[in-house]
Amino acid sequence: MALIGSVPRRCVNLPPGSLKTLLGSILGKKVQQGSSVEEFYRKFAEWLGTARVFGASSGRTAFQLAIESLGLKEGAEIIFPVFTFPVIPMVAKLLGFRPVFCDVDPYTYNSGPEHIEPKISDRTGAVLATHLFGQPCPIREIADLARRRNIRLLEDCAHACGVRIDGQQVGTFGDIGIFSFAEGKNMPCFGGGAIATNDEDIVRRAGRILSETPVPEAGTIAKNACAIWIKWLFTRPFIFGITAYPALRLKLLLGQPLMDSAVGDELLEAFQHAAPQVGRMANLQAAIGLLQLDHIDAFNEGARRNARIITEKLARVPGIRTPDAVGGNHIYVYYPLTVDPDKRDGLRHYLLKHGFDTKTSDMSDCTVLKPFKEDGNVGNEPQLPKEASILEICVYPVIAEAEMHRLADTIRNWAGLATK
Repeated sequence: MALIGSVPRRCVNLPPGSLKTLLGSILGKKVQQGSSVEEFYRKFAEWLGTARVFGASSGRTAFQLAIESLGLKEGAEIIFPVFTFPVIPMVAKLLGFRPVFCDVDPYTYNSGPEHIEPKISDRTGAVLATHLFGQPCPIREIADLARRRNIRLLEDCAHACGVRIDGQQVGTFGDIGIFSFAEGKNMPCFGGGAIATNDEDIVRRAGRILSETPVPEAGTIAKNACAIWIKWLFTRPFIFGITAYPALRLKLLLGQPLMDSAVGDELLEAFQHAAPQVGRMANLQAAIGLLQLDHIDAFNEGARRNARIITEKLARVPGIRTPDAVGGNHIYVYYPLTVDPDKRDGLRHYLLKHGFDTKTSDMSDCTVLKPFKEDGNVGNEPQLPKEASILEICVYPVIAEAEMHRLADTIRNWAGLATK
């Protein structure tokens, strides 16, 4: 059993100084409020190259803040990629809007204007362009389409913080860019999210909404932050190898589920009857965000470096497709391997036996989920990606390049090929 040399499915990326900031905020009673929030707004906006930024308590509430700040008509349609994190269109539905789903490219898993335009109607109020897994969608072309058709454009940058297209950051092409700082993203801030905009009407609406919104309780924020720091510790490869990895191997031996999170209809079951509310960003989250801004570009480049090793070594491996990094802009917040659905779990188990934990996708084909089927959404099944074929691996720079080479060689061995 590989203990030392084990690689987790995800690594929480906290910057140096996070524990000191956490303890200092708790002891100094600056968890909820303090000077860090406005400073983070200013510096994050400067880093993005946008006029204004507003924080939220999570990526989900940042999305809610974004669509409420657009001032759309009640009942307006919002176009989403069919393959996405289903909680996001569920929020739109709970707020009284109608999610409409468009196809995605089978190689990048992103939607382009050719997928979006057929879904535009006289009821369309906005389109959400998603940069999935860390790869930008064709956002310039989508922005041109939105301007021509006079509809609002939101950018979902939850997986793409720091992606640049010809020097311009994603999240600045549309009316509003939406960011998530959850623990599984590349820039976690003990939770939190943000929106970015250049539109003065949106600025006024967002400011008004947040002025009437409470900050979550200090105890709740601190408890969540401590839990995320512990997850950071347990996703260091060595600590993972002597704690969670043996438990996963035992579960595999006993034929039990491998600690996977709820997805699809199971994920939405508890959420679809909720009353979503916007929450404000806490001072502690903003303080971590300020630390992250000093490191995020180097972190993203480290993930690219590790991803290149995997991509180059798995080129032309039968039954395996690596991410299609159009233009080299992919930052690999998640690195999705596409595998024959009948072989995906076999590869997952093989990798786990050799020290590599992997993850099935949290994304779903929303047209097969009950809440959206009830609205009349029907998918074109043969052309849709299947989440059953996706296996996510971690390429974060905390993992040594030697481990990336070993991972690729292990996959080649599984495919019956020699190492290279």
